Amino acid sequence: MRVRNYKSKYPALAANENHEESLPYPSGWFCVGFSSEWRPGDVRTCRFMGADVVVYRTRSGALKATSPYCPHLGAHLGAGSTVEGDLLVCPFHRFGFAPDGTCARTPYGTPPRLSLNLLPACEKQGIVWLWHSPDGTPPTWELPEFPASSTPCTFRTIDVAGQPQDVLENLVDYGHLRELHGLHYVDVVSEPKSDGPFYSLTFRFGRDLLRYPMQQEATCQLLGVGGALVTFEFARLRMNAYAWVLATPLAPGRMRFWSAAYVATDPVPHLPAPLHRFLERALSVGMNWWTVHDVEVDLPVWHHKRYVRHPKLNDADGPIGSFRHWARQFYPQEIPATP
Repeated sequence: MRVRNYKSKYPALAANENHEESLPYPSGWFCVGFSSEWRPGDVRTCRFMGADVVVYRTRSGALKATSPYCPHLGAHLGAGSTVEGDLLVCPFHRFGFAPDGTCARTPYGTPPRLSLNLLPACEKQGIVWLWHSPDGTPPTWELPEFPASSTPCTFRTIDVAGQPQDVLENLVDYGHLRELHGLHYVDVVSEPKSDGPFYSLTFRFGRDLLRYPMQQEATCQLLGVGGALVTFEFARLRMNAYAWVLATPLAPGRMRFWSAAYVATDPVPHLPAPLHRFLERALSVGMNWWTVHDVEVDLPVWHHKRYVRHPKLNDADGPIGSFRHWARQFYPQEIPATP
């Protein structure tokens, strides 16, 4: 995984360290990487909500996540563990842990009655998701099904100061889309709709692409505050573009941002399947470059901004108040509503 740390162009300004103004860690599903990064037998340490988690794939292909320390004598399982068959083997005493977390094998004596602290994990659309809840409760909702064509084939990763709600709020902050990203206009096609942990909206916008004016429609599906799928339909070109926007807290006031994309096109007459796949991948790389290029202007804002609990909004800012009211459900304490 290629991780790029964002370095401010303004050295006099430090990253946002006003943690007392930051939101607490939210509950929900959050990205820690992509399925292609874990081959059978791979063990990786990921930073997640201020702590390490160890994510590994068994030889049979199952993906598992656990707290990092061996319950036997405390070895860090991300520092030298191996996978033997379906067992995660601790590097210290070679105790082997089964996929259900129980100690199933030891090289000496009887396996003690102990178990790994497994974390809820799943793979959807080629993305590895971990569940977080401040009180340790199991998942209260599941990720929905998406079109197979929305599985990304390319992604970029950036570490930056900020919090996931900043990233998702960008999608409903129409004023900044015009002023910061240079959109000519933003028209609402469908008003925001919330359905439990999901939030969706569709808007139409105009912008210049390679110096040519373009009108486009975008449908945004928010999955808690950890991620969103943005779908663009290009009917005349007979293709759909899918952009994933994903953000995961690493520490207070610090997050990892992922951009991932896939472009699906209708079959082209007389074009062999391998060339069609090559075309889609090339378009996907271009789409992801475009998304990352777009986000570049947001990075210094995210990196230095402070969360304002009571913003003074005007009538053209977009549904920020509605979004924040919906987002309060993911926090362990009530976040004051927008007045």
